[in-house]
Amino acid sequence: MASEVTHNVVKFVGYGVVLAAIVAVVVWAEVLTREHRTSHPVESLEINISGGGTYRLADANSLEQWIREHGIYTDSMTLGELSIGELERTVLNHSAVASANAHVDYMGHAVLDVELREPMARLRIDGYDMYITEDGFLLSTVADRTAPVPVITGDYTPIFGPQYAGYASDVARDSIATLDRVIQELEDAKLPHYRSLDANDSALREALSESVSKGLFMSDAEYSVLVGDLERRKTAARENHAAQKRSIEAEIAMLTEQQQQARIKQRNLRSANADFEALIAFLKDVEHSTYWRDEVVQLMLTGGSSDAESYQSMEISFIPRRGRFVVDLGTATELDSKLSNLYRFYTNGLDKIGWDKYSNISLRYHGQVVCR
Repeated sequence: MASEVTHNVVKFVGYGVVLAAIVAVVVWAEVLTREHRTSHPVESLEINISGGGTYRLADANSLEQWIREHGIYTDSMTLGELSIGELERTVLNHSAVASANAHVDYMGHAVLDVELREPMARLRIDGYDMYITEDGFLLSTVADRTAPVPVITGDYTPIFGPQYAGYASDVARDSIATLDRVIQELEDAKLPHYRSLDANDSALREALSESVSKGLFMSDAEYSVLVGDLERRKTAARENHAAQKRSIEAEIAMLTEQQQQARIKQRNLRSANADFEALIAFLKDVEHSTYWRDEVVQLMLTGGSSDAESYQSMEISFIPRRGRFVVDLGTATELDSKLSNLYRFYTNGLDKIGWDKYSNISLRYHGQVVCR
């Protein structure tokens, strides 16, 4: 029995020693790692780039310069001073960067994997100069780099500002959500006025319920005076009630009108966003077609304003590489069908009668190609 107890004690002591040794090794390794990170310099920064298409808006040198301009000097940092998260966030602030993933090894070699956005068109209207990517992201131009993509001009009014970077759909979504809150706040602002209407009605009922009775020793003349005074008070109560009601209802009507304007703005934003998404889809069709990618040189947009009482739909036309005409596509509807009709007209018409015969080719009407 004593031998068995002794054996168990020895076994547990042995486990304790092993555990203590493991803990000591882990702590020692952690101390060494911390000391290593504190003192060991970042030996190098390697930037690997993917995406961006043939004409990239950034390269390893420009991104490294961007990182330095934003206060991260990897060549004079230790591993402990370099924040991987900050490095990734800094690179992601570059408009051409879609994603970034960084890591650093024990020897101090930092690696930054970057995926670039690929421009699909360039929006150059009054006050605007930005690229549009295939997924609808809007990014600012880069001073020393230009992508040879179709240019969009015209008097189009976007729903986003000239300095905006991001998705146009996010602007529409956030603006619509803001207007939802405004509409609800205006509805809440009506509640005190509804309560005032109820109070006004109660005051009138109370005034109209008042009555007088003839006293035992009251003369007919005195009673007539009391009745006259009561009628005058009731008349005044009715007039005051009507005036108060008109005033309160005018306040409610004003709030309702503001709600209606907000709903119109929401409707216009949805229409504007749908038009812009149709434009993106059209640009993608052009980008993915060897034929149209070579043919579409410049797009011209009109309309798009979401501030007016009635939304002015976006209309699209473009200047082709061949010919001396303008192609009018009309509104941003059935654009794939319009391109198909145009292609048939190109191959069955212009190839035979000549490319300089017309100055304008319109496909704005369903199933029709109108030339002049």
